[in-house]
Amino acid sequence: MTTNRNSRRDFMKTSIAGAAGIAISSRASSYARILGANDRVRVAFVGPGDRARDALIPAFLRLAVELNFEPVAVCDIWNKRRDEGADFVAQKADELKVPLGGEQLAKARNTDELYSMKNIDAVIIATADFQHAYHCIEGVRAGKDVYVEKPFANTMNDARAALKLVSA
Repeated sequence: MTTNRNSRRDFMKTSIAGAAGIAISSRASSYARILGANDRVRVAFVGPGDRARDALIPAFLRLAVELNFEPVAVCDIWNKRRDEGADFVAQKADELKVPLGGEQLAKARNTDELYSMKNIDAVIIATADFQHAYHCIEGVRAGKDVYVEKPFANTMNDARAALKLVSA
């Protein structure tokens, strides 16, 4: 069994590059083509609201094939947001020719349900600002790689708690 430390760092590097829209060199492109199914990163979106649909999900999907990422699930406590988010990811993935992890995206009602799924390697957190640190902690404790947008935390206690866990 491998540790998540290196894969978490790799995930963070590639996610930040994708979210920022940084161009990937041709060398990275050729490397991505030789990755196998065991190297695929299966990703879930936590909080697929307006911000996620306007920026994070499209940026992720534009680079998903090249970086061997696969969208597999959407998580939100509000069923309307969850259904809209899953439909949006599926529609955008179809437009960009990104294969989904299965026939359709899984829909989790909460993060307990999401983290009980065995096919999730990483999560992209796009919840309300004050929840970012909490969801980061939750994802790391569940053994997932985590990308969290800014602002990261509203209180220093939340930021310190997440830092302590991530740097352990």
